[in-house]
Amino acid sequence: MMKNMMMLSALTGVLALTGCTTLKSVVGNDMSGTHEVQATSSNTAPVTSKNGMLVDATNHMTLYTYDKDSMNKSDCGAACQVVWPIFMAPSNAKASGQFSAFKREDGKYQWAMSGKPLYFYANDTKVGDKDGDDKFGVWHVIPTK
Repeated sequence: MMKNMMMLSALTGVLALTGCTTLKSVVGNDMSGTHEVQATSSNTAPVTSKNGMLVDATNHMTLYTYDKDSMNKSDCGAACQVVWPIFMAPSNAKASGQFSAFKREDGKYQWAMSGKPLYFYANDTKVGDKDGDDKFGVWHVIPTK
């Protein structure tokens, strides 16, 4: 009973901290923390433009940047990645134009645009969704020309 009470208390604290009222709005539908979207044969960034936004070329899901990141360095750790899965790159990714990959502190490789790491938003469930845009004032879609 006490263990359950402590777990409920901890979960309530997390929900209060994030300003969310349901666990689904904290973690979204994707519990994996990563999206296995990678370039296939060319190993260059698999991106394209759709609806005026940068998206991955495979599933056409919206990509985001995070204001707290620095050049080729992600400030989004394991807990953050549950909601903001990284746009993973293969270890042999090749830079192309403004797109390149970098090795994260956790050993994974992540695509970046002009040095800014790229992410998905777990609550975006279909092509064209951009529900993470301006989330907490620090997550942004990448407009394309």
